[in-house]
Order: sequence, then structure tokens, then C-alpha cells
Amino acid sequence: MHWDEAAVTRWLEPLAARPGELADVFGERLREVSLDWRDGQIHEVRVRREDGVGARWRYQAEERLAFVAGTGEASVREAVRALRSAAGREPLPIRAPRTSAADDEDASLEAERWTRRLTGVFGRHAPRHRFLWRSIETERRVVAAGVPAATSRRRLVSLEGRFTAASRHGDEERTIAFHAPDADATPDELRAALTAAAAPRDRPVDVEAGDTDVVLGGGCAVVLFHEILGHALEADASASPLSALKDARVAVAELDVTDDARRLDLFGGYERDDEGTAPRPVKLLHSGHLGARLTDRAHARPGGSTGHGRRAGPAEAPMPRCSNVVVPAGAATSDEIARRVNDGLWIEEFRGGSVELSNGTFRLRFPRARRLRRGRFTEEIGPGVLAGEILAALKNVEPVLGRESRTCRSLGWCARDGQLVPVQGAAPDVLIRHLAVRPAL
Repeated sequence: MHWDEAAVTRWLEPLAARPGELADVFGERLREVSLDWRDGQIHEVRVRREDGVGARWRYQAEERLAFVAGTGEASVREAVRALRSAAGREPLPIRAPRTSAADDEDASLEAERWTRRLTGVFGRHAPRHRFLWRSIETERRVVAAGVPAATSRRRLVSLEGRFTAASRHGDEERTIAFHAPDADATPDELRAALTAAAAPRDRPVDVEAGDTDVVLGGGCAVVLFHEILGHALEADASASPLSALKDARVAVAELDVTDDARRLDLFGGYERDDEGTAPRPVKLLHSGHLGARLTDRAHARPGGSTGHGRRAGPAEAPMPRCSNVVVPAGAATSDEIARRVNDGLWIEEFRGGSVELSNGTFRLRFPRARRLRRGRFTEEIGPGVLAGEILAALKNVEPVLGRESRTCRSLGWCARDGQLVPVQGAAPDVLIRHLAVRPAL
């Protein structure tokens, strides 16, 4: 995306003349290669290309947004022209020169590269399967009045689907979700995830409804804290039981929870947010005390945005959104934590969750769990739903945390108000007392 930044800034200046006015242009080039795998064969290859420019103006509670396809300077000018017209300002006096569209990348090389990597992995660990593998590459550019221009690039890979695995009582169908930045170590991580997912297991028994103690292992505590802290502390979030508790002690002093978009090894990381701001880590909980909010430019405190202004695409306005939830490790081994449970569950994976901020409740769906009796693993159970209240769950976190913080690769996307953005996190084993569990419907 080659723009004359000085010219674009001049076009935006009349839209940001008053204190508190915001005006910016956001461009995105997206290239997505999808491989539909069925039993070791590629059934279909799809390539999605989307280029667009969004121009945004905001003043107090009023906001206008204009979208134009393409990412050339002509598209930028047309978007700003439409925005100035919608905001009742004078149109642009000078027509920008049109630039030739950039050549599309050849997606076949990307598909071929990953086909070579994945064929052997699938054949060894999950020969009967239906997987959707995606490589998503984005280039984003922001030019804003009064703010330095910023460009960012990101490539992510994602695998989701179902496969047939051996259990001790016959074959069974299982699911897998794996999301990671495209890096040299990613194929090895994916291989390890498939190996673990395909390991022989006992058939699960049905979940018994009731209250129980729960250990969230394998990094999946990230999903809980993402729902009950990340969403609750987004600056434009609805009122919740946490809204009036600034700096209040809500959990044990040993618990810290941070949202850190700078973690580029995680799926939700970035160097600049979608308003061009460099992110900074935000403590959601510090020593058990409720922390700060995640902000964009529109909701920034005097210290400025925390760099959490995010958009699903150029046709959307930015909103404050969480990114990577990170919980530091403690000192306990997994065995030590298990021995603290007389009768409970050990869960290592969730398949989605939700939070109702208005009444302070949450629900997390898990595909399976292990029963703990007197500190020892017994039968497998599942699928089920874990539920509770935000404040009660935080209060009932035990002060002993696992000594290893693990990445939760099964968490990859978060939907809010129809906007989907990448998220992730890492956490140690976490023991929580008295959560409600019931069978999945």
C-alpha cells in the first residue's frame, strides 16, 4: 500500500480540527489460502483476497465510517471524500492520481509448502479426518490526523476439524483446533498437538450435574480469564459486577492476569493496533486487585490509548478489544495441584465460551475432562458445560498455581458484535473451587 501520507493527512485535517475529534484511514490487504483435507487428500483449495480502505470520523458519541474497495491512493481519496460528505464538511478539492493495483500473490506456492509439511503428519496421527487448514496473511496501514502513520504485517495459520482416533473401547470421533503464528516451530507444535489429541483414551462417561472443584490445565485457564476479565475490562463494555470495583481485591494475591498484545509468539499479538498505536501490557489483575481497562483512542484516559483498538476489517470501526491473556506461573507441580482435589475435575480444553456481563455469569463448553478422586485421576467424562459467577469464580481461585505457563493454541478467535479478531494466551494450571458443571445439551 503506497500512499502519499502527507496528502492523506491534509485530507483528514478538516475532520480533526476540534479537540477530541478523531479522523483516520485504515487499509487492509488480506490473503487467505484454505485447504480442505479429507482422509489425507486435498479436496478443495480456496483463495480469498480482500482489499479495502475504511475512513473513520468520531466526535464524542457521534461516529461516521466510509468504506471503499481497493487499497490504492484513489480508494483512500474516495473513502475520505465520502466521509467528509457524511460529516458535512467540504469535499476534497484535488483528485489524487490513480495507481495500478498490486499484483496478486501466487497462493499455489503457499499451499504447496504446507501440503508437504502436513501430509505425513496427518497420515501418521489422524489418517481419517476432515480438516480445514488456513494461512491468513494481512497487511494493515493506518494514517491518522495528528498521529504517526503505521504499517503492520502478520501471517497466521489455523487448523480446525474432526478425526477418528482409537480409544480403548473402539474408534471415536474427536475434534481439534490449533491456531498459531506462522513460524519455523509451528509444524512441530502442530505435530505435538495432533499426537496428544489422537492418544488412546477411555470412553467418557456422562457428566453429573452439580458443584465441583476444577483444575484448568494445559493453559485453558486463559479462556476463563479472557471471558470474565478481558471482556469485562474492555473500555466500552456493558456494566458488570466489576464496574464499580476499581482497584478492589477480588482474588488471591498470588494471581496476576495481563493482556499483552506484544507477545508475537501468540495468535493475538501485533506490533501496532488498528489505530496505529503501539500496544502496552495492561494488568487486568495485579496481586488479586482489579486492574486497568483496555482502551482505544476514543476511550483513552489522559495517558493515551493502551493500543487495543481493533477492527475485524476496513469496513468496521475500531473497538477496544482484548488480545493475549497471560497468567504468570507459580511454583506447584501438576501432581501437587491434583493432590489438593478430593473430588473434582481436570479440564485441559474448551470448545467455546460466553459471558453475560449484565448478570455476571459465564459458560464454558468442554469436550472431555478427567475425574479426580483423592488426588488421583480416574474415569474420563464429557462433554459438559462449566458455569459460574464472575466474582465467585475469582474469589475461589486457589493461591497455588502451576509452575509452567502453557500456550492455549485451541483458542484463536473472539467474536463480539459480529467482529471476529484473533486472540490467545498462556497460563499455568489453576485450581478453582465450587464451580457448577452439567452435561452439554
